[in-house]
Amino acid sequence: MRIAIIVGMAIMTYLIRVVPQVFFVGLSFPEGLDRYLRYLAYALIAGIISTSLFLSGSHFEAAVAPQRALALLAAVIVASWSGRSLLGMLVGTLISLAFPYFS
Repeated sequence: MRIAIIVGMAIMTYLIRVVPQVFFVGLSFPEGLDRYLRYLAYALIAGIISTSLFLSGSHFEAAVAPQRALALLAAVIVASWSGRSLLGMLVGTLISLAFPYFS
């Protein structure tokens, strides 16, 4: 069921970004709409990831929340500093995986 939800959200995100480009071929978007469409996928992915980081089923995982919040913050900082979202995700993943070894 989770896979179906993820695939459905991916399709909706893709459609939100593609439909304006298909129907308005050759037209330029206003700066605000262009910026909105450019960052929409990142915002949706961040919402999905942050929810899955802190919840297990319907329960909040308080024991690991500070470590995961730090990993999320590091990922956002690295991604915005470098301009590479993949690098930010890699750093955040490595930090979250390293915390059990420091506990």
